[in-house]
Amino acid sequence: MVEQLETFYRGRRALVTGGLGFVGSSLVHELVRLGAAVTVIDACFPDQGANLLNLKGVLEEVNLVVADIGAVDEISNFLVDHELVFNLAACISHVASVHNPLQDLERNCASQLRFLCALGELSPRARVIYTGSRSQYGSPLYLPVDEEHPLKPVDINGVHKTAVEEYHRVFHEQGRFRYTSLRLSNLFGPRHQMLHDGQGFLNWFIRQGLCGEEIRVFGDGDQQRDFLYVDDAVQAILLAAACPDCEGKTFNLASGTSLSVAEAAAAVCELTGASWRCMPFPLERLSVEPGNIIMDASRLQETLRWKPQWDFHAALEETVSFYRQHGHHYFRPPRGKVVLDRKGFALS
Repeated sequence: MVEQLETFYRGRRALVTGGLGFVGSSLVHELVRLGAAVTVIDACFPDQGANLLNLKGVLEEVNLVVADIGAVDEISNFLVDHELVFNLAACISHVASVHNPLQDLERNCASQLRFLCALGELSPRARVIYTGSRSQYGSPLYLPVDEEHPLKPVDINGVHKTAVEEYHRVFHEQGRFRYTSLRLSNLFGPRHQMLHDGQGFLNWFIRQGLCGEEIRVFGDGDQQRDFLYVDDAVQAILLAAACPDCEGKTFNLASGTSLSVAEAAAAVCELTGASWRCMPFPLERLSVEPGNIIMDASRLQETLRWKPQWDFHAALEETVSFYRQHGHHYFRPPRGKVVLDRKGFALS
């Protein structure tokens, strides 16, 4: 698998939107290691997870553009003739989308549509990988949730993720570029934003545990979730981009195994020495709670001959170790802000 990826990616021009964030930066590190020529575009919106530290060790090897992907006039020069586009740019807080739906519309739909229109003109031969979300399914009608399950999101963010996936499909069918959509489950691992709890509860549990706080589990803790380590997700994303059989199709990207929220909290406590307790759902959280959701990843596994390599507990230990060492860079806002100098390099 690794040798095949090295052969495929060496020297290829790859664009990663959202490349200073959690999944995007992990993907950038692997693309650089594989020998690709990488351009990163990231808007660096506050509280969304962009962090220069995420590209430590590879920053000088990538072309970093700090701009909203919807600002076509600013980024058009960087969209020309890419072979591979990994479109990970998104604001992903479900609760925030309920509080500010118009901002979510602008950032997650309008910007995406402007970006895709420009991409179709400037990189018409590109293969685009779009990362959707399990939130597109809403509250499951059956488990595990396969790709044929109806899409009925319970929040504005899920609606917009679904709309953008459809933008990609339509552009693909019009021949303006080729696409694959991957609907991601609950990802965890290093480089995740830890300033607030609006982008995934497992990483927030880790912060609470390492900071000596009591971990708060909403509801009875029996809600089932599918957790996938970020390194496994990155490998699947890279394989999907290299596989012609994935073009024009949608896949669930998940571990395929379930764990309760309470079990996840207990595992974090075992590693951090913290304690946990259940508490009632805040109303704003309850309104976006899908209940049990486990995703069927068999279609992707069969197409790519891929399966997760990381056991949950081993991956959790690796993640806790990372934040034990580097948490001070993630538990508080970065100093200053990311800007561009005349050479186009990022400064903080």
